[in-house]
Amino acid sequence: MKVFVSLVLGASLLASALVQATEIIHYDNKPVTIKLHKGEERMIQFGDHVEVGITKGQQLKRLFRVQSAQGAVHFLPHEEFGRQRVQIKRLSDGRVILLDLISEPKPKRSDDLEDVKVLLDSENVVAEEDMQESDDSNGNGYQDIIITPVDLTRYVSQRLYGPTRLQKDLQGITESAIDVEGAIRIFKGENKLNTVSKAVVAYSGGGHNIAGIMIRNISNKSVQLDYLDLNLPFSHATFQHHALAPAGYPGDSTVMYLVTERSLKEALHPWTYYRDLQAEAKALAIANEERNRKAVDPYETNLDH
Repeated sequence: MKVFVSLVLGASLLASALVQATEIIHYDNKPVTIKLHKGEERMIQFGDHVEVGITKGQQLKRLFRVQSAQGAVHFLPHEEFGRQRVQIKRLSDGRVILLDLISEPKPKRSDDLEDVKVLLDSENVVAEEDMQESDDSNGNGYQDIIITPVDLTRYVSQRLYGPTRLQKDLQGITESAIDVEGAIRIFKGENKLNTVSKAVVAYSGGGHNIAGIMIRNISNKSVQLDYLDLNLPFSHATFQHHALAPAGYPGDSTVMYLVTERSLKEALHPWTYYRDLQAEAKALAIANEERNRKAVDPYETNLDH
């Protein structure tokens, strides 16, 4: 009986390991073919925050749904289709990775497709110096603290959504001033009118600034959030939720974590903000010049008489 239980347990652990397996693909500047099953979501990990570029044709045909968060992209094909090219851009270094998606019917009695992790050449080998501990300024032998955008995002997410008992200060991350009051328009396109946003918390660390921005749906229909619609200067962005329920219903709001190397006072204004200010200043200067030109000098008036 003990032998039987051990065999069953071993088989169970093996099956669990197979289910959680991740396919590793090394990117060598050639398009990576990703097979999908119709109606089944598959996750592709890139180890960095990314932007997903799809064509207008793919958008109009609604061949698949794509969502991106914290370095992972989720593809859900709505139908079967042949090779479809998609561009993935890493936000930290600008590297572009090409994917060729192919959607097929799911075979009967088959397991779900495993997750995929795409590695660049530079990520295949860990540099020897990166594995060595470095001394701090006091010579105490502690490893230098490195705060990444992912660390900041996780920290702020836990602050806003995690239970209080689990919230702990993290050395190297400090709370900072938001410097921008009131609502901000962070989207372009349709969602500029469908949502209203406001920065609620701000932190800094590792040379980065992060703002937790509350986004609320003010329309009477569901809203799908898209990173490509963002109209702010940023290096990394993550939505807590990608879909918002109609205004007044549970789930009509969420938080976006926006990381930037700029000051938040500068980053939390839309791209058009400074161009608008420049245009307003130019228009005001022209108006003042015109008003001064039309004004009558009293001294000159007396001379005429």
